[in-house]
Amino acid sequence: MACRMFGYCGTLESDVRELYAGLKRACASDPTLQSVAPNCSQHCHGWGYVIHAHNGLFHYRTARSIYDDNVALPKMEGKIRAIFHGRYASNLELMGHIFSHPFMAFDDKQTIFFAHNGGVDPKEKDFPERKVDSEWALEQIIAAGDVASALPKLKEHTRSALNLLILTIGREKGTPALLQYFHFFKPKEPDKIAYYKMFEGAMPGGRALVSSTMTLPEAKMSNLKNVQPAKFDELLSLE
Repeated sequence: MACRMFGYCGTLESDVRELYAGLKRACASDPTLQSVAPNCSQHCHGWGYVIHAHNGLFHYRTARSIYDDNVALPKMEGKIRAIFHGRYASNLELMGHIFSHPFMAFDDKQTIFFAHNGGVDPKEKDFPERKVDSEWALEQIIAAGDVASALPKLKEHTRSALNLLILTIGREKGTPALLQYFHFFKPKEPDKIAYYKMFEGAMPGGRALVSSTMTLPEAKMSNLKNVQPAKFDELLSLE
């Protein structure tokens, strides 16, 4: 799967709206996509977001391409943690609202929202035909109890990249939400590295983790400052 995405933690709704506009531009015209999807330049197979703010939890997924969808974002107040994801499907049979990220799962301790760029191979003979590999990856996190415990298995099964954004919301009263990321890929070719690399930078009201295309001039991210390559092969919080 080839996707573009960002995670944000901060206090300004305007930051999220600027990142959203940049993601639209990145998905509409991505010169790096052809390294993993020849002759393709658009992430056109659905998109979605999850936003956790003081005034609510908002989760949206659609089969429409992000640059053709004019849905209005919700009002955001207080501390904001957000994941946005635009999808390019490697298997065109698996398209539609239910296959768009972020996926959601839960157990008796937590609710987890999960977005993924890359590909994992479950290597299960009875793996359902109507399930995407990212759903399987989220299931491993739930089965292991947390992200860190699931990472060794997920890395073992990674075909291309394991770029993850994970929003965890505890069920116990007073437990703060947590936005984490993991940046990992296997290809060695320069053009594929340029596609899978992720970057962290400062916004006026917080911090953002973004796919590489959002750092290109075409994305017009004027308020994304002090951009640095994301830490590799480390599970980190975006706080």
